[in-house]
Amino acid sequence: MAWGSRALAVAVWLLAAVGARAVMAMAPDGWPAEVPGWDSRDKAGGIALLPLLCWWVWIAFWAATSDWVFRDSTRHKVRPEFWTMCTVFPFVFASLLAWWIPWSAAGQAAMAIAWVLPLLLYSRERNPKVPAAESILTAGHMQRLFAALLKKMGVQVKTAAVVGNGLPWVTMAATSAETPEENQKWQEEAAAMPGFAAATKLLQEAAAARASMLVIEATADGVRVGHDVDGISGPARGVAEPPKGRGKSKQPEVWVDVPPLDAATGGSAVAVLRTIAGADAAKLSGEPDAGFMIEVDGKKRRCRLATRSTKTTKQVSITLDLPPFAPKKLEDLGMSATLAGRVRELISLEKGLFVVSSPAEAGCSTTFDAVLVSADRLLRDFVSIEESATVCHEVQNVKPVRYSAAAGEKPVSALKQAMLEYPRAVVTRDLTDKELALELLQLADDQQLVIVSVRATDALDAIQKLLQMDIPADLLARCFLGSLSQRLIRKLCPQCGEPLPTPPEILQKLKVTAEELPEIKRASSHGGCRACAGRQFVGRTAIYELAAGPTVRQAIAKQVDAKVLRQAAVKDGMRTLTDEGLAIVANGLSSLEEMQRVFAVKKEAGASIPISAKPISAKPGGAKPPTRPGLPPSAKPGSSPGPPPGLRPGPPPGSPPGPPPGAKR
Repeated sequence: MAWGSRALAVAVWLLAAVGARAVMAMAPDGWPAEVPGWDSRDKAGGIALLPLLCWWVWIAFWAATSDWVFRDSTRHKVRPEFWTMCTVFPFVFASLLAWWIPWSAAGQAAMAIAWVLPLLLYSRERNPKVPAAESILTAGHMQRLFAALLKKMGVQVKTAAVVGNGLPWVTMAATSAETPEENQKWQEEAAAMPGFAAATKLLQEAAAARASMLVIEATADGVRVGHDVDGISGPARGVAEPPKGRGKSKQPEVWVDVPPLDAATGGSAVAVLRTIAGADAAKLSGEPDAGFMIEVDGKKRRCRLATRSTKTTKQVSITLDLPPFAPKKLEDLGMSATLAGRVRELISLEKGLFVVSSPAEAGCSTTFDAVLVSADRLLRDFVSIEESATVCHEVQNVKPVRYSAAAGEKPVSALKQAMLEYPRAVVTRDLTDKELALELLQLADDQQLVIVSVRATDALDAIQKLLQMDIPADLLARCFLGSLSQRLIRKLCPQCGEPLPTPPEILQKLKVTAEELPEIKRASSHGGCRACAGRQFVGRTAIYELAAGPTVRQAIAKQVDAKVLRQAAVKDGMRTLTDEGLAIVANGLSSLEEMQRVFAVKKEAGASIPISAKPISAKPGGAKPPTRPGLPPSAKPGSSPGPPPGLRPGPPPGSPPGPPPGAKR
């Protein structure tokens, strides 16, 4: 609607201008000639150069501001159609009028009023609905604009600091009711409750932190709020100290865990969320959770609210759907071009077994889907053996054949049904059934390409998992193509990551000198920044290892131990997960402490943890997160041993004192 009205206005303006020129051309005197003066018109209506230049300047200002009003009013839901019309049509009329009236000053004044007046009226309706730092056409706004202009000219001007909360604009909408009228009723009830502002702020903070889950927990000292961000659960974060100083001596703001909400505020916020989600109605109908919708800066996201009560506490968790990540190729996952080419080469073979693995909740499903997308699905038929209760991402030209374990059906029966269609490739996820595993390997040894995923710590542990399913070693060796394993690594925030002199042990492991790699990066000693919402990391990438080759197949057939199997894989060119992780650290993409967290798992299949995986304190400053009952252990301090004394980097000058060596953030 807004774009239509704007396009119509521009079209009317152009047609009017062209038509007027045509009419004047047919007149006896023709179009008024330009006068030699700079700032006025003659009695015949001649157009001076200066008014003409000002006319085009007003047009440029109007085009920019009218587009901004449309986008801003849409974002904040401030009647976008109405205000776009108000900014477009009056100015179009004034700009045409400025061509005809004989007084240039009057024409310029009319255009200025038609440009400024709608903006002033829009600001009166908009400013009360936004933070002070985002207000427009106020004294503070003018000071910020003036200071920004002078800064571009190299002049520093001190202005009053107006610090916004940096939170996105969030609105809530009920979606769980049976009728739209009932949804509207729930929304109105929630908006009228005293905790509506607190509930909105909780969702704003979760969205700003990129949280996939918001946890609200009642404890003895208040209501604690936690976030699940990039697979890590922990307390919500906030600014404890604002920035200090100016210029090069400016100290960044300090981020810490937010204190608990008081019981009244937290309880009222939970009541609002339960009302908007229709939790009471869902409970009566026997549903385990309730849903609602939020809109974050104009983008809709689904949410699910669930409540869990124990003898000592009550916990409300809200799952927020994140924007889907759909990689189009293996390189989009962080895989090197060389390794991605090798994977594509293996899965293009006519027959054999290819294995994808990772620990639980480490992105195995995403990599498995990316492998399927990279396969030649359009040249041969693929079928997927899936449990009906499992939600899987559909891949084009991969036909799912489902079975119900709850009804007593076995996956082998689904495989037999799928083979009636004579597919050329069979895939399945989370392989645990021994009977199905044996059938799949026999197909891979015969004439089928088989791609499976298993839960394992690394590529060689995945091979051990298959052997533990009573699969003959010689059969596995004959059909084995490769085993691809992965881990997810959090990426350091590019805004607040700090340099750290490269430890000698890392230089020795990478076989480089201090001149070649003088420093790496660590997480911020101030607890983060606004770009990472105090998390010190932003997003994740994956590291991979691929075990494939004749030496590995020979080692499998001989049933060697884990150490010899690893040596065989390295001989075939496997670059281990820990080596890949060290390369990530050397490139400054992640930190040593993050490597320690990722590899702090029980060693299986003889996997060795090099120096990169040892506990290393890369964050000497910051606050120690408190223990939060009800959250996963990863959010509790003291869950990992302290770093070796020789590898603990010292705090930078002026940084706050760090936590105890055993504290984990």
